[in-house]
Amino acid sequence: MIIFGSRSAYIGSKMSTNAICSNCQTQGKIRYSVFSGHAHVFWIPVFPMGKTGVSECQHCKQTLRVREMPPQMQQECNAVKKEMKAPIWQFSGLFIIGALIVLAGFASKNDKKNEAEYLIKPLVGDIYDYKTNTDQYSTMKVAKITTDSVFVQLNDYEISRSSKIYKIDKEKNYADAIYGYSIDEIKSMYNERIIIDIDRD
Repeated sequence: MIIFGSRSAYIGSKMSTNAICSNCQTQGKIRYSVFSGHAHVFWIPVFPMGKTGVSECQHCKQTLRVREMPPQMQQECNAVKKEMKAPIWQFSGLFIIGALIVLAGFASKNDKKNEAEYLIKPLVGDIYDYKTNTDQYSTMKVAKITTDSVFVQLNDYEISRSSKIYKIDKEKNYADAIYGYSIDEIKSMYNERIIIDIDRD
């Protein structure tokens, strides 16, 4: 379950020397406080969602939201809001997402580099994840290698989603029969995206 929502954080305040409290008529005692809202996922701030302002009279303690303030105070409060910037930590989630994307890209690039090597130099025990003629997914395990050929055992099971292939990659699921492919055929299957992944322990 994904927990998400919104919260707000105090980011600053400023005293007014001109504003007059509409309740006690005291001048120069109004403090404007600004809060910055943000969306969060699992309580991690993702991005800011705008700012709100409130006024508090330091004499009579009357508190007003912007829409409740007299026009002059609204203008002052909105000016204070513009001066205050959302804190950098409210972008934490975006920074984390960006870092994960970079790491995922690096991992994918490294994966492709490894797979290119696995194609040229297969080892017994390599697992080829592949797409079947019926648009299902299965695996074959390298059982034997010669100079120009690879011999594999086919998995007896198929699964509908490539992300779930690991569920059927079990030793007991591989048939005893062995089928041979030339290394060039294996490369061609990989380039045509029939073989979609190569795993090596």
